[in-house]
Amino acid sequence: MKNRIEEKSGRILPNELAFDVDGVFADTFRIFVETAREQYGIQVEYEDITEYDFREVIDIDKKTSDEIIQRILDNPLAMGIRPVFGSVDVLTRLSHISPLLFVTARPEKNSILEWVQQYLRVADINAIRLEATSTHKEKLPVLLKHGIRYFIEDRLDTCYLLEKTSVTPIVFEQPWNRKPHPFQIVKSWHEIEALIQWNGNRENI
Repeated sequence: MKNRIEEKSGRILPNELAFDVDGVFADTFRIFVETAREQYGIQVEYEDITEYDFREVIDIDKKTSDEIIQRILDNPLAMGIRPVFGSVDVLTRLSHISPLLFVTARPEKNSILEWVQQYLRVADINAIRLEATSTHKEKLPVLLKHGIRYFIEDRLDTCYLLEKTSVTPIVFEQPWNRKPHPFQIVKSWHEIEALIQWNGNRENI
């Protein structure tokens, strides 16, 4: 298995690591489920989303799902999206060592960048970089451009796209990616923290 990282090895250099946003840092699907249930009367639980294309496994019409998704894309702050537990602490610590890079397949960056900046109140605005690619396939050129070797991602299809390149995907476990796959798994931000090489880097704290 290519470049598999063992949890205690601490081999990932901060400047070689990048992150997806939705499903990794932003707990987006949980707000989708809460909104569908509370505002649209859709009977769905978070654990029901066993496919990334959730319409394959939950009973929701396209008009309703598209409307919720658009609201999430347009204004994640107003929708009440929260960071995944533990993410803010790890990312804040990491920002003291190296600029953070987020790569998302969202169609535009401004609304989600505002969300990221709201939760990561870094002193230097240049410590946060975010690129919106519009498609999952376009993540790869961005990662390569920035010299990224490891990418934390929740969508298995994207991981398979990266598999044969110099970028090693690491799967952030979610209900929709628990089927068999060959990739390294992290189940929490504590586990991500354990993979990073903190020693030997100067933290300006």
